[in-house]
Amino acid sequence: MHLSILLLFIYFREISAQFPRQCATVAALTSGECCPDLLSVVVPGSDRCGSSTGRGQCVQVMADTRPHGPQYMHDGQDDREQWPLRFFNRTCQCNRNFAGYNCGSCRPGWSGPVCDQQIQIVRRNILDLSNEERNRFLRILQQAKSTVHPDIVIAIRRREEILGPDGNTPQFENVTIYNYFVWSHYYSVKKTFLGPGQLSFGGIDFSHEGPAFLTWHRYHLLQLEKDIQDMIQDASFALPYWNFATGRNTCDICTDELMGARSNFDANLISQNSVFSQWRVLCESVDDYDTLGTVCNSKKGTEGGPIRRNPAGNVARPMVQRLPEPQDVALCLEVGLFDTPPFYSNSTDSFRNSLEGK
Repeated sequence: MHLSILLLFIYFREISAQFPRQCATVAALTSGECCPDLLSVVVPGSDRCGSSTGRGQCVQVMADTRPHGPQYMHDGQDDREQWPLRFFNRTCQCNRNFAGYNCGSCRPGWSGPVCDQQIQIVRRNILDLSNEERNRFLRILQQAKSTVHPDIVIAIRRREEILGPDGNTPQFENVTIYNYFVWSHYYSVKKTFLGPGQLSFGGIDFSHEGPAFLTWHRYHLLQLEKDIQDMIQDASFALPYWNFATGRNTCDICTDELMGARSNFDANLISQNSVFSQWRVLCESVDDYDTLGTVCNSKKGTEGGPIRRNPAGNVARPMVQRLPEPQDVALCLEVGLFDTPPFYSNSTDSFRNSLEGK
C-alpha cells in the first residue's frame, strides 16, 4: 500500500533521524525549518547543513503527494502522512557521501573526515562469532541500551500538542540509543488517533504490509548500526545476523550466552542468567497512548516491565507456529514480482508479501 512508504523512505535523504535535538525547539517547530549549523559560527544560520564546506544545503522537502490506497481512509489525520511536513518543510539535503540531519556524518559504507574513504562492512552469522566476539557484541548492546542518544530526542505528543500547553514547552524526551531503535519502530506502527472518544484506527501501519516493508526495515537496521558505530567509535562495526531458516525449528540463539534462554520460573520471561533479563520494555502502555492520543513514552524517563518472549509462536497470528525452513526461503525467492496490487497483506504472487509471511 502506498501510504507505508512515506515514513522513513522520504526521510532518508533529508534528515535521516526522527527528531534531531537541535530542531526540537520552539523556533524550529514554529518556522518548520530543521537546517542546523554544522560548525559553531558567530552568525547563526551561516553554516546550515555544512554549506560553508559544501556538505549540503537547506531545501524544501518534496514529500509524496499521491493519494493513499483504499485501505487508509483517514487522509490528513496522522502526523506521519507526507512525512515530515507536519513538523518541518525545510531540511538538509546532503551532497556526495555526506549524510545526517546536519550533513555532519557519512552515508553507510563511507568514512573519513570528508566521507571519501569507502569501507567494507561484513555482517556475519552470530553463531560463527567467537566467544570473545559474542561477549563484545552483548556488551555493545548493553551500552547502547543505557547510553543517551547524543543527537536525537523522541516526541511524546502529536503535532498539535508538540509545543506544550503554554505553547512554549516542546514535548520531547531524551532516549537511549537502543530505545530509539525500539521507539522508531513503535512510531511507525502505532495506530492513527482519530480524536477523543473515538476508536483509533489500526487497519494499517506505516512500515509493514506494503511495498516499503524491506526498504523501511533495511534503513531501520542501518540507523542502529550507524548509531552504534558512532557510539563505540568503530566504523567497521557490523550487526551480526541470525539464520533461523535451518529446518530445526528451534531458537538456537536463545541461550544465556547469546540472546537469553527461557526463564525456569516464567516461560514468557528471559533467564535471570542473561543480561537481557534486566532489560525493560519501552512503549508498554500502547492502549493508553491510542486512547489518549499521546505518544510513547508518556512517563518521563521511565520504562515498563521486563521484556517478554513468546515461547510458542506469534499468538496474534496462530497460523505461524514454526520457523521458516530452507525450502520456504527457496519458494519465496522464486516469486518473480516484488509486489502486486493492492500492495497490501492480501497481495498474491508478491515477493514482499511472501517475505512478510503472508
